[in-house]
Parts: sequence; C-alpha cells; structure tokens
Amino acid sequence: MVVNLLIQFNASGITTPSISANTLFLYRNSNLHKGNINATDLDQTPNGLNIQEAELQFYSDVDPYTRLSLLLSIAPQYTSDGITVSEEWGVEPEEVFAESNILSDITFKIGKFKAAIGKHNGLHTHAFPFIDPPIANTQLLGDEGLNDVGVSTAILFSTDWFNELTIQYLRGKGENDEFKSPSPSMGVGLAHWKNLFDLNDDLTIEIGASYAQGGNSFSKMTLLSGADITFKWRPSEGGRYTSLLWSTEYLSRKQTQVAVAEEKGFGFASWVQYQFSERWSCSYRYDQLKVSESFDPIKLLNTTWVKNSLGFIYTPSEFSSYRIEYDHKHSGVKNNDNESTEKTFYLQANFTIGAHPVHVY
Repeated sequence: MVVNLLIQFNASGITTPSISANTLFLYRNSNLHKGNINATDLDQTPNGLNIQEAELQFYSDVDPYTRLSLLLSIAPQYTSDGITVSEEWGVEPEEVFAESNILSDITFKIGKFKAAIGKHNGLHTHAFPFIDPPIANTQLLGDEGLNDVGVSTAILFSTDWFNELTIQYLRGKGENDEFKSPSPSMGVGLAHWKNLFDLNDDLTIEIGASYAQGGNSFSKMTLLSGADITFKWRPSEGGRYTSLLWSTEYLSRKQTQVAVAEEKGFGFASWVQYQFSERWSCSYRYDQLKVSESFDPIKLLNTTWVKNSLGFIYTPSEFSSYRIEYDHKHSGVKNNDNESTEKTFYLQANFTIGAHPVHVY
C-alpha cells in the first residue's frame, strides 16, 4: 500500500519546492553616523550591529513546462517623523516570477523580477561583491535597483560563444521613482545583450550592453544605457587556490521634463577580486558618479561622487563567508557637521541554508 501511495503521489505531479534561507549580519561604523542621526538625513542607517537582510526563497518546477520562484526579503527600515529616527521591520516580495523551462534556447518570464540592466542590478544582496552597490546603481536606479512587474524573453543564439539577447517590458510602477509615469500605458522597454567568450582554458571574457526607456513622473521620458565587461581567470590546474576577476560597469541616465534642462547622471565602477588561497580573497573597487541639472538637488546632488573600497573575504564553505571592508567616499558637498568625506568600516557575516539556486555566472 505504501508503494501505491508513493506512485500516486509522484504521478500527480506534486513536488516539494526547494527552500533556502540567507541571512546577512552587519556591523557598521561610519564617521557620518555617530550618535543621533539627523531626521532630515537621506541615509538614516545607524552605526552598530544589526541584521542587514534575510532572504527566504522557494522555487520548483510547476509542471514539465514551467517553474516558479518566490523570494521574500526581510530587512530593517528606518523612518523619521521629523524629530527622531525609528526602526521598523518590513517583509516584501523581492522577486516572484514564473519561467518557462521547455525550450532550451528561449526563456519566457512573467512576474516581479530584477531587470536585466547592466551586470550588478541582477544580483541579490548576499551575492554583492562589496557591502554596497556601486554609487551609480544606488543613485540612478534606487536603493533596490530597477525591480518591477513585467514580462521577459531571453533568446540564446546558436553561435560558437554564449550569445543571449534579453527583451523586457516593465509596467513602470515599481520601486524606481524615475519610471513612475502617471499614464498607465507608459511602461518601460528594456534590452540587454550578453556575450561570453572563452579566450583559453583559463580565461573568459563577458561583454554586455543595456538600454531602457520609459515614462517618468513628469510625463516625459527617462533613458538608461549601460555597458559592462568582465574578465575571469581561473587556472585549469590549481584553480581551487587562486583566481582573478576584473569587472567594469558603466551606467548613464537622462531625464526630461517640460521647460527645464535635461537631467544627466553617468558613472562607472571598476573592481578586482583576487583569490590568493583556498578560502581567502581580497577585493578593491573604484566608483565615480557625476550628476548635473538634477530635478531634485536635495535627493540627488549636483556633484561628483568618488569612492574607494577595500575588502578581505574568508569563505570556509559555499554556505558561509565573512567580510571585512573599508570604504572612503567623497561627495564634494558638506553635511550639517561640515563633513564631505565618509569613512566607513564594515564587518559582515553571510550564512545560507537549504537548496540555494546557482548565481548568474
């Protein structure tokens, strides 16, 4: 009887979804966030130890044609009443989408997902190469990046190298303020072209280009463009103990509205990560962003940001890692304490349990 029950259970097509959980613990010490934070500060994250973010993910094949993925994010949110800053915890769907799995060369997706703009925007927080995203991503795409409900088609061309074109349409009502058009018909069109080449047995190069266009809250247009290039070196012999990654990403945003100058923001980030032993690696990143003719100079300053980040990572297993990082950021604009340079020290612990899906190469 037990055998019959198992056969009936499997024949019904019911499967238990794969479940994983990831938690980031973060200690932060910044010279601009000592003591009480001003209620008017845009960044109200305090110093000290806290849970940076926790993610709970469910994914499984629905049937032979479709798979479903659900990722919930749990993180502290800091709000102000104009006098004090308080901490609240929020739970929100970071990604919820269904994806086809019947065709090997074409993938269809529908739901809420991270848009295919550039390279860094598609990463989840626990997969970031550094504690924070590049400045251009944070300031031009928002703290959570370009993430919205829409449809997507990815086409893998039959070439000698990995050659994929992704076309997406987003509703324009997501977390990114620059694409919230009052017109329901003004969504966001996006295209991303990705190429991956093997230069030899040890070295690969990835080249990508992105473009997005959609209506903004001023009933005009927002344009995004980007390009990225990544080199990955891992020797076929001894690759377990040494490797090198060098990646550079450029991002540009232009916004228009009636009777004012066009807002422009463009920047890039270039980072290198070197693995010098089986479990240890070090990393360095240089960021720069320049903004002119900002529509909201309080939220997005008309200035040039420059940031240097240096980190060391210890990875005892694929399920845990520990990071120490120092950031030095200069904005050219002084805050209420007459300081324009932020110096931040981080300690981060990253833990994962369960069957976590593989990250994008």
